[in-house]
Amino acid sequence: MSSFILRRQGPVALLVLRRPPINALDREALEELGKAAEEVRADREIRVLVITGGIDGIFCSGGDLKYWREVHEGHEVSRVGREVFAQVERLPKPTIAAVNGQVIGDGLALALACDLRIASLAATFRLPEVAYGFIPGWDLIRRLVASTGRTNASELLLTGQPVKAARAQAMGLVNEVVSSDTLIDDVVKRARKMADLSPAALRAVKCALLGGNERLCFEAVWDQKDWREGIDSLFSKRTPVYGPDGKGCEDCDQLG
Repeated sequence: MSSFILRRQGPVALLVLRRPPINALDREALEELGKAAEEVRADREIRVLVITGGIDGIFCSGGDLKYWREVHEGHEVSRVGREVFAQVERLPKPTIAAVNGQVIGDGLALALACDLRIASLAATFRLPEVAYGFIPGWDLIRRLVASTGRTNASELLLTGQPVKAARAQAMGLVNEVVSSDTLIDDVVKRARKMADLSPAALRAVKCALLGGNERLCFEAVWDQKDWREGIDSLFSKRTPVYGPDGKGCEDCDQLG
């Protein structure tokens, strides 16, 4: 049974994690996630990816300890998760985590690998690893500090206490908190609006945000097809219509 289900809604792809009972990730599930990321990257019709949980009350609980406890080489455990989450982070298309329940341990690393995080009111975030004698291993700490700052990251990591959605938003962990009943609809609506934007510009912004050469990213989109369409639509007072993303700068081409 597949752990991830990829559904398309026009230019928006919805990647649903469904691995009972608690959406915990073993090696096979991580490999499936990597393949799904590659499929999204290669599909020029998909412009935005939404990742969410398909089990009530749970987004993702990180690594499946029943599986990973049998892998005694820490570098191998770390490598697999880091590589796959890096694939998600470096997708050349916007990604949104629709957080619909509990986020535990490195399940937060998956959410943090996305560009935006929108949580339901029922969402909670907890990093219990220190209570079990280890720490998150899938590049969570770096992303967490970048998103929330060291003080907030310390609170989550050193105490292991759960944080509710409103507090998570105040920390900078999530961008927005919405009703549990409307979460997916709200996220897909936002994703569709993003899908109407210039794919080339979105790709260049992602590249710059991930440490690419900002000057090259700017120069790669200036006076190109999307630029001409965008500027013309601005002065013509009409809605721009963009085609598939074309070739970007050398740095941008490393995305994905």
